[in-house]
Amino acid sequence: MSQQDAANSSFAFHPESLNKTASLKHLVDFLPLGAMLVSSDARIILANDLLNEILGYESDELVDEDVGVLLPSDYQKSHAAYIKSFFQNPHKRSIGEEETFLVKCKSGRLLPIDVGMNPLPSENSPMVLVTLVDLSPKRHATTVFQRSIQVAPHGVLVVDSNGIIQLANSMLCQYFGYQLDEIIKQPLDMLLPERYRQHHTHLRHSFHANPMPRTMGAGRDLTALHKDGREFPVEIGLSPFEDEQNKNMVFVSLLDITERKRMEQALRETNKNLEEFTYVASHDLRSPLRGMADLLEWIKEDLEPNTLPDVSNNLDRIDIRIKRMEQLIDNLLTYAKAGKKDAIAEEVDVNLLLDRTIDLLEVPDSLCLSRDIQLTQLTAFCTPLETVLRNLISNAIKHHDTKVGSILIRSQVDHNFCHFSICDDGPGIPEAAHERIFRLFQTVTSSERSGTGIGLSVSRRLVETHGGRICVETNQPRRGVTFHVWWPRFIRKDNHD
Repeated sequence: MSQQDAANSSFAFHPESLNKTASLKHLVDFLPLGAMLVSSDARIILANDLLNEILGYESDELVDEDVGVLLPSDYQKSHAAYIKSFFQNPHKRSIGEEETFLVKCKSGRLLPIDVGMNPLPSENSPMVLVTLVDLSPKRHATTVFQRSIQVAPHGVLVVDSNGIIQLANSMLCQYFGYQLDEIIKQPLDMLLPERYRQHHTHLRHSFHANPMPRTMGAGRDLTALHKDGREFPVEIGLSPFEDEQNKNMVFVSLLDITERKRMEQALRETNKNLEEFTYVASHDLRSPLRGMADLLEWIKEDLEPNTLPDVSNNLDRIDIRIKRMEQLIDNLLTYAKAGKKDAIAEEVDVNLLLDRTIDLLEVPDSLCLSRDIQLTQLTAFCTPLETVLRNLISNAIKHHDTKVGSILIRSQVDHNFCHFSICDDGPGIPEAAHERIFRLFQTVTSSERSGTGIGLSVSRRLVETHGGRICVETNQPRRGVTFHVWWPRFIRKDNHD
């Protein structure tokens, strides 16, 4: 029910109403919208305070004025004839909702209004109760709504309950190759591939039976139909609402994801090719190394027990290099798989995790490993976290350069992260190399114990894949460095999927 209908139904006049002691002014002022009484000769008998406020007049300033004073010049010539025609056949009517009707304020400004006319019987002369609703706020809201749709960075449709397109923006027209006038008042099915249309009718009825915001296409191959007949992938959002006539409508937002799909496919193919190359290269490299290791073992057996010290030393060095190459191949495989996520998240006891990690390492008696564990529990994928901590602690042990030393492992809460730090008092890392050491095959030195340059690359990839961050800083003023790892305390949704 509109404001006009509510006002007319709640303010029914009868002849006896005018004989009551309450004044007409009081009765008209009772109405919740602008109102005035107009005589059959188009004179304003009275106007309520709300109407005066809307039009900018003082109280009683409009009394005895011709109603034409409130009309634009285009309406003034015909209004007398309209009033005469109305009183010849008096009945309730409303103007302004379907077509724009304007009223002139005292300032000269024109307002769009909805006008209700309710004839009132009287013993003396007939009158009409004229009610006015300022449509400016509604028109402004409609304009803002339509402009917002037009400037939206994605396609937008407004569709009624019958599946007819009532509104669309230029981006949607660009997606489908249509002009705006080619799709307005047309069925939505014209934008769907033929195979979807019959089922779409059922889906549309189901949606209106239980209207609620929802998305379509995410994780599925949903396509739309271009004007030229080709199909393209889309994601769609649906939001039900009622328009000003209380009609059920659906706000449809549509995104063309062709480029995203193309990039996803290219990425999948690249990853597949990389994985295949890694495994093939690993096999092709490992086989000759294994053969070299076997051959070396046979040479040692043939030379014993009369092997010269220098020869024995050189053979041992060859053996070390073969093992380092095998470790390099294993690390390459680890790096290739580092972006993959474990399937199961679990509650991790940090102390037990560190016990398990350190048990696998060779810790010299000259090194003191200590802990300061303030955060003892977190929810995480255990294997990648353990791999990162093992790499960092192993590096601290392997690169320590003094007879005695210490390594301190800390964990504490830092907002939604568990902040791990591994602090050593070893030789340190030049600040210029702080970023470089996280790149593949990059090391600080070229010594025998410098490693393959893969461990920190794997660690960074694992940390960032799981939504964390890793960095290194030089200890000041003491020796050594501290590696910091911020690992999420809770599982991110995209990591859990």
